[in-house]
Amino acid sequence: MNCGASFARMLLIIFNFIFWLSGVAILGVGIWILVDPNLEDKIDVIHTGDQEYFKHAAYLLLAFGAFIFLVGFSGCCGAIRNSKCLLGLYIFFLVLVFAGELAAGILAAVYKDKLEDEFKKGIIKSIEEDYLKNPDSFDAVQKELECCGASGPKDYENSTWYKENEKKNISYEIPASCCKPNVNLKDCQERTDQDSFYKEGCQDKLVEWMEDHSTILIGVGCGIAALQIFGLVFAICLCRSIDDEKN
Repeated sequence: MNCGASFARMLLIIFNFIFWLSGVAILGVGIWILVDPNLEDKIDVIHTGDQEYFKHAAYLLLAFGAFIFLVGFSGCCGAIRNSKCLLGLYIFFLVLVFAGELAAGILAAVYKDKLEDEFKKGIIKSIEEDYLKNPDSFDAVQKELECCGASGPKDYENSTWYKENEKKNISYEIPASCCKPNVNLKDCQERTDQDSFYKEGCQDKLVEWMEDHSTILIGVGCGIAALQIFGLVFAICLCRSIDDEKN
């Protein structure tokens, strides 16, 4: 094998090792979505009927990470054995993965505003209908993000939780999780002390939290896409060198 082919082969093997690591990163993100209790609380707060989509997305990431392992394996085997068949399969898989990433990126950009609107509407509906059923997740989010309600404390006025309090002659207007630390809870929950509770809603805080974490995912995706381009170049060079040797 000539020097150029040997160099391309070595680079392809190194690339696939890094590619495997990227697969581990994707698997890690999928597992994080499934097991992180803080993330589960935030998902429970969203009432769009799409909570299961988050789990589906996690399983998709797990499958995608496993697929990257297989792609890397075929690339390594093709490089070590100088197999045009395996290298051709490897190139096809890389193009397939790249096309999927590109399609996902385009869809995310096109539907970003629509998803954000649905997300915000879902939180309002969740406050109104579900706080009484599942207060733990809401309380955890409101305490962590230091917020109250969807757009603000007044959102609780239309909630089943507030109406239930009225039936019991309880004058609380907001849950205790809306209150700042070390304040009089009664004054806070009755909103007689305006400085004792959080006035900012959780909508914008949750969107900001998601955007901060999506930046990490975008960075990982861009890194993998760049690696794929190098992998394609190295694999094509190695395929051509195998043809040259046979001729």
